[in-house]
Amino acid sequence: MTKSGAMYDYVIGGAGLAGLTLAWKMVESGILSGKTLLIIEPDNKSKNDRTWSFWNENEPWLTQLPTLKKWNEAEIWGHNYHKIYTLNPFSYYKIEGKEFYEFAKLQIQSCPNITWLKDSVIGEDANSQQVFTPTHSFRFKEYFFKNYFNSSLLPSLNGKGKHFIWQHFLGWTIRTKTEQFKPDVITYMDMRVPAIEKGLSFAYILPTSETEALVEYTLFSADLWEKNAYQKALVNYIEQILGISEYKILDEEFNKIPMTNAVFAKREKNIIPIGTLAGTVKPSTGYSFIRNFRHVQKIIRSLLSGSDDFSIDASLRFKFYDEVLINVLKTGKADGQQVFQLMYEQNDLRLLFRFLNEETSLLQDLKIMNSVPKMPFVKAVWEELL
Repeated sequence: MTKSGAMYDYVIGGAGLAGLTLAWKMVESGILSGKTLLIIEPDNKSKNDRTWSFWNENEPWLTQLPTLKKWNEAEIWGHNYHKIYTLNPFSYYKIEGKEFYEFAKLQIQSCPNITWLKDSVIGEDANSQQVFTPTHSFRFKEYFFKNYFNSSLLPSLNGKGKHFIWQHFLGWTIRTKTEQFKPDVITYMDMRVPAIEKGLSFAYILPTSETEALVEYTLFSADLWEKNAYQKALVNYIEQILGISEYKILDEEFNKIPMTNAVFAKREKNIIPIGTLAGTVKPSTGYSFIRNFRHVQKIIRSLLSGSDDFSIDASLRFKFYDEVLINVLKTGKADGQQVFQLMYEQNDLRLLFRFLNEETSLLQDLKIMNSVPKMPFVKAVWEELL
């Protein structure tokens, strides 16, 4: 039984992607040998509340994960534009939230030094090294890894030099009566959906067979919609654009991801932000799975070596690129669909993957930048430099 006031070596607040990945890797690395960890999470993490998708060059650690599907080809649809890309050496992956939660919990359940408390963190104190829930307090000897998101943080994300938009989406896993999908090809971005004034709208498809796929309608914008508006847009895409009239909805995901150049939470002594709070979400895309894993790897290396550096490795150059793109989308300086279609028309998707991974050279960056409308981006660059 967990007692109020108890001391643990480490505490993780929030057992989402970052929290569970960190706990799994702490067990795997032997860090918890002779040390204790408290995980505080209000949810059982047993529901399929999200899907993570990402591209990667088939690194060995991926074989450990409960990957449901991977693809080696991707198609882009635009207005009067369609192309199928070969992704090699990349593959595109999909992992269901429920599958990952079950996998991660299985990795840590045999460790006797981990306590899981079904509760919510409502605060912490860096000076006394305490974490508070509504009815208890706990002390941590070494670090508290903070991984819970509070909507009260949102107002701080707006202001001079800060940009904030949402990636918000509704997706249905559907089954059709007839063969409708190409199971070996994802639809990475379909911009045949109606454009929005400020931001970007598109759909994407992750098929698992000829008759089953996750079909998702997505927006990058500052304003959220009522759920029925997403439903109407998704039905229109499935029935009018894809031409699918008979289908059964098997599952649904309805969520939003913050995309911002601002930092949600900064380190305070031995309180270490992880996950979204730490900035693992790529500001210009909303992708986080690989960036989260890289941050956890660094944390583990630092704990093993006795280092006190838990910061995210960040490139100022790519941070500036993200700021400029969010500026363009948020303010409507350019049509989002036009910007992205031009990038896809004039650049190989694999080069764009490397660009989004922050692995390209300055010369390659300039080639990509030369493919988008000039004046909107020049104005955005000027605003970001002021």
